[in-house]
Amino acid sequence: MSRLPLLLVTRPGIGGAAKHVHMICDLIDKSAFEVSVAASPLEDPRFLIQLAQTGVRVVEFPLKREPHPGDALALFRLVRLLRRRRPALVHAHTSKPGLLARLAGTAWGIPTLYTPHGFYFHYDLPAWKRRLYRELERVAGMWTTRLVCVTEEEARQADEAHLVSPSKMVVLPNALRLDQCEAKRPRAEVRAEFGIPLHAPLFVMVGRLSSPKDPFTLLRAADRLADDVHVLFAGEGEQRSEVAGLARELGMEKRVHLPGHRDDPLDLTAAGDIAVLSSKWEGLPFALLEAMALSRPVVATDVSGCRDALGASGAGVLVPVADPDAMAKALGMLWADPNTRAKMGEKGRRLVEEKYSAGLWIKRLEALYLSVAR
Repeated sequence: MSRLPLLLVTRPGIGGAAKHVHMICDLIDKSAFEVSVAASPLEDPRFLIQLAQTGVRVVEFPLKREPHPGDALALFRLVRLLRRRRPALVHAHTSKPGLLARLAGTAWGIPTLYTPHGFYFHYDLPAWKRRLYRELERVAGMWTTRLVCVTEEEARQADEAHLVSPSKMVVLPNALRLDQCEAKRPRAEVRAEFGIPLHAPLFVMVGRLSSPKDPFTLLRAADRLADDVHVLFAGEGEQRSEVAGLARELGMEKRVHLPGHRDDPLDLTAAGDIAVLSSKWEGLPFALLEAMALSRPVVATDVSGCRDALGASGAGVLVPVADPDAMAKALGMLWADPNTRAKMGEKGRRLVEEKYSAGLWIKRLEALYLSVAR
C-alpha cells in the first residue's frame, strides 16, 4: 500500500506552533503518510534538525515574521516545491505560511489545510493592520479546504469574521505526550541554579518576552506582593531588555530571573509554585497544558485559549487582561492556600489526561488528512 504524500508548511521555530508541527512529525503513522516539511531556519535553525530527527524530509523555506519583499520569492519557491513534490495535501501553520501555502496549493489544485494558532487581526495592532489581516484571511479562505482551529473560541472568531463556511471548520485542540511531561531535575536543584530559596514563592512564565505575552503585567503583579516573591521568565524576545529595566525600576532585579530560551521549560515550571500566563491573546498555549500536566495551578488571563483550557475546570484562575491588581490578588490568594494549589494541580493533571491526549489527537488528525485527500 502506497503512502499518502503530505507537506507541512511552517515558519516559527519556537513556541506553540513549532511544538505542534514537531509532534505531528513525531507521532504520525509513517507507514501510511510520507511526510515532508517546508520550515524556516531564520528563527531557530535547530528546529529543522529536530524535525529531521523524527524521520521526515525537511526543506528549508526561509520566511521572516513580518511582511517582507522576500515573501514573493518564498511564494515562488513554494509553488515550485509543490510542482516537484505533488503532495496529496498541504497543511500550513500560522498566518504567513498559511496565506502562501493556500495560494500555492490552489494554483496546483492541491487540498490545503490551515491552522492559524491565533489570528493576527485579534492582536494589539493598529486598526488598519487588523483590517488588512482580516481581509487577507477572508480572501485566503476561498482557497482553504479545511480551517483547523485549536480552540472552540478560535473557530468562533473565524465564523464571526466569515473566513470560511462552517462546513470547512474543524476544531482539534492541541495535545500533549504525557510520557514526556515530566521534570528531569529536582526542584531544589533548579532553584539553586538561580539562587532562589527553596521555600520562597516562585511564579514561572514560559513564553516569548514579547507584546502578545505581556510580561510586564506579571512583573507589576509580583511587585504588589511580598518582598520575597521570585519570578522566572523562561523565554527570549524583543522585550527582554525592557523587562529587565522594569525589574530594576521596581527594585526586583535580584528576584526576577531571565535565563532566555531554555531547553528545559518543564523543569523550570515544576520548580515553581504557580504557572502564570499574562497574555493579551493566545491560541491554546502548550505552556498552560504542560503546567497542568505537571500538576501546577495556573493563573492566566481570560483570553480565548486559556479560557477554553481552564474554563470552569477548577485547575486555575482566570483574570482580566493587563490588570496587575487582579493578577496580584489571584497569586496572593493561591500562595496563601497550599491546599487549594494542590487540588488545582490535581484537577489540571486529570483534565489533560482526559481531554488533551496526544494519542487521540494524532488519530483524529490522520483521519482528517485521509478524508480530505480522498
